[in-house]
Amino acid sequence: MKFNKIYITVLFLMAALFVGCSDFDDTVELSPEVSDSNAAVRFTPDNKSDFELDPNVSLEITLTVIRDNETAALDVPVVAVLNTEDGFIFPEVLSFAAGEASADLTIRMSDAAPTGVALPFALTFGDDFTNPYKTEYATFYGNVSIIKWNNLGTAQFYDSFSFYKVAEVTLEQRDDKPEMYRINTPYSNGILLDAEWDGWLGGTSQEKITFTVDEQGGITWNDFWYTSLLYQGNAGQDIKAYEPAALEKDVVDPSVVVKNDADAILYFELHPSMYIDGVGGFGEKAVYLGFPGFDLAGALGVPVYGGM
Repeated sequence: MKFNKIYITVLFLMAALFVGCSDFDDTVELSPEVSDSNAAVRFTPDNKSDFELDPNVSLEITLTVIRDNETAALDVPVVAVLNTEDGFIFPEVLSFAAGEASADLTIRMSDAAPTGVALPFALTFGDDFTNPYKTEYATFYGNVSIIKWNNLGTAQFYDSFSFYKVAEVTLEQRDDKPEMYRINTPYSNGILLDAEWDGWLGGTSQEKITFTVDEQGGITWNDFWYTSLLYQGNAGQDIKAYEPAALEKDVVDPSVVVKNDADAILYFELHPSMYIDGVGGFGEKAVYLGFPGFDLAGALGVPVYGGM
């Protein structure tokens, strides 16, 4: 009897489930259809996403946009997704000429754009002009900073790990944050070949190296800068000039500002740790940045690189 009761109960539950399920209709979401004439307008993947503009030079940026089906001329509506502080002036339409597969989209900064801060923005195109199967670059996300840098003149840079000679660079000071200085990268192929780094070239380079001086005269930078060298020439194994604290290493020698009796800066004495991520490093190495007017090459007894 107990078995029959259990059997009947199971049948009842199965019937209830069957009836309940019959109340719901199966739904099928169809994949969107795309016309053969769809332009699939999208941004190229090699567009920069972070921009720094000098207000004395230019207050606009340009992005490259591509399309399919380039036979006829085409006007594409531009749709603003994000306009921080109303700092951007986006074009309403992007035009492609007949036969052109790409076009430049220029964005100007408005008078409302504040300086010294990163301003995020985003934009896309009208739905009828994008392809739902090619959406990875249909919307563009970026940041723009408007920053004024003052040119202090020609400085001398010497990396005791990488160079045999002193490199000449342009030194700049940030107008709104005078504790910040930057130089163009000194790690040219010429000076590295001069130092016999054949076979180690081809590492990541960077346009600028920025330093910040604190109230005590200590110097920091953004974790590391690239030396443009690859460890034994191996792809992906960049030799980086790390701030020791970024590697959680004890500082052997602090990076400091050296001044004269008149409190004017003579040079920066830097002690980065030369390191390869996942491999190891060479320890701290002395690096010097001589300010304009200070003869760093003479003080170190090292010649100035003259180019090749």
